[in-house]
Amino acid sequence: MERKAVLSQETLEEILRRIVRVAQPDRIILFGSAARGQMRPHSDVDLLVIKSGEFDQNRLVGDIYMNLHGVGQAVDVILVTPEQVERYRHTHCLVIAPALREGQEVYHA
Repeated sequence: MERKAVLSQETLEEILRRIVRVAQPDRIILFGSAARGQMRPHSDVDLLVIKSGEFDQNRLVGDIYMNLHGVGQAVDVILVTPEQVERYRHTHCLVIAPALREGQEVYHA
């Protein structure tokens, strides 16, 4: 399946629907080239998924990716807790700071 150079609203909504169904996150932030409107044919959709509570991070990320299969767009999911967001929001060597600074909130529970 060929990747799209522009992220359509329909595709974004389907990606969000699948993530919300599996993970029940608090927030989802779109960042990177898709948020800037600069996607190219080989760009992926970068999403910071923020989820409270107790959960197996590795298992949940795997479940999210399994449910994104067939969506027609490459997606990169970064799953974090609100505590991790607070701890690392000013650490510029991690993706959390730029995602919060430059990203767009596309889902809020």
